[in-house]
Amino acid sequence: MSSFEFNIKHAGVIYPIKLNDEDTAGDLKSQVEELTKVPISRQKYMVKGGLTDDSIKNLSEIIKPGSNIMLLGTPDANLVSKPKSQNHFIEDLTPEQQVQQFNDIPIGFKNMGNTCYLNATLQALYRIDDLRDAVLNFDVSINNDKNGENETHIKLVTELKRCFEGLKNKSFKSVMPVVLLNALRKTYPQFAERDPQSGFYKQQDAEELLTQLFHSMGIVFGDKFTDDFRIQFRTTIKDTNNESDLSVREGENDLKLQCHISGTTNFLKNGLIESLKEKIEKRSEITGMNSLYSVEKEITKLPKFLTVQYVRFYWKKSSGKKSKILRKVVFPFQLDVTDLLTSEYQQEKITVREELRKVEKEKNEKEREIKRRKMNNNNNNSEEDVVMTPREEFETKKAIQESEHEHWKQEFKKHFPENLQTGENPSSVYDLVGIITHQGANSESGHYQAFIRDENDENIWYKFNDDKVSIIEKEKIESLAGGGENDSALILMYKGLGL
Repeated sequence: MSSFEFNIKHAGVIYPIKLNDEDTAGDLKSQVEELTKVPISRQKYMVKGGLTDDSIKNLSEIIKPGSNIMLLGTPDANLVSKPKSQNHFIEDLTPEQQVQQFNDIPIGFKNMGNTCYLNATLQALYRIDDLRDAVLNFDVSINNDKNGENETHIKLVTELKRCFEGLKNKSFKSVMPVVLLNALRKTYPQFAERDPQSGFYKQQDAEELLTQLFHSMGIVFGDKFTDDFRIQFRTTIKDTNNESDLSVREGENDLKLQCHISGTTNFLKNGLIESLKEKIEKRSEITGMNSLYSVEKEITKLPKFLTVQYVRFYWKKSSGKKSKILRKVVFPFQLDVTDLLTSEYQQEKITVREELRKVEKEKNEKEREIKRRKMNNNNNNSEEDVVMTPREEFETKKAIQESEHEHWKQEFKKHFPENLQTGENPSSVYDLVGIITHQGANSESGHYQAFIRDENDENIWYKFNDDKVSIIEKEKIESLAGGGENDSALILMYKGLGL
């Protein structure tokens, strides 16, 4: 008798299941009840038909071997279960922590005196799931630096892991990154600069911090980290007075795109295009005289995660500070960078882009349909129309969101090209997932905040004002384009469509 294996996912825990061909849905439910303590009467499976008929056989035709199947249902307290560790159940938490868990609102960081630049940047980094997983899974015992060359960078990533664990576990109302800050100032002394008059630590530039953290993580994690963010270019340099004086450089790279802001820049795409073209004066090796050269960059490899920097700060000699360009420059929720690619790379990305947009359209239509129905009417079975406790409703909603998220992720993946490079975006389209903003007139003052999109619902955004976290409407994100000293987008974090 042959058998097949798959996994049941319940309340964030994976349970391996092995069934024979002759086993029925009832046999499966009995096995699952023993593992999860969810009574058979409460078990709801996120598969076609929901396995409502206990006599069904040939389950391998319904459940794909090796797949993860989402199980909904609340465990029965009367069933014998293995003792849990303290504070494992929501009921064991304080009332304040229970509210935090049920609302599923993220937590923030304490401001320790001009450290909002750090708090906002950490929230943006935590939203990048691949980066977050790499940090959370970092094992200092395996990555021990025997020669001591990278000791400070390893220490920095170790403390970054502690902060990320605090955000994930929500053990307290907020996280206080004191040790991380000390490690940062030891690794990069520029962040330990003090005001000579007050003696307090100075406000710092969030973009400079992001650059340095990327540098440390690149040292610790190597190519497996930088591949997800690295943009590769082809650079063409041509003498404007002598077209035969032309050179092409391949393989240049950067970890972000810059949006330079001129007096005519109104949209992000325009600023990006302008930033990839510049004029420089240099000596011609052919004529031996100075000449004006055009330098044009085209992208040859797009990363999974695209970081875009608004170049808002410039050195103002009269004030002796980096002043801020207040001009409004509109950014999109979905960014298509086809115009920035080489012609041959464009064709590859356009083909995949059209396929992914078909899936995206199906996804949006399905989500609109779901929103028109109430949660308790998701299934036509009348016996499922029951009143749920707040805990059951919370867990059911979260499980459905995770299941839908995983489903569409797999649907997108079906259309990814087979020759995709490591850390490459399948198409030329990106979705906005995070923003670091700045209030004020210069980089040494004002206030930094982060605005982060919910991982499962693109219409929900969180505002991180240090340890104060609130939900805001998606429409209000558009007001972060600038135009004054209020919150202006400084760094945009995009993730490839379908990833």
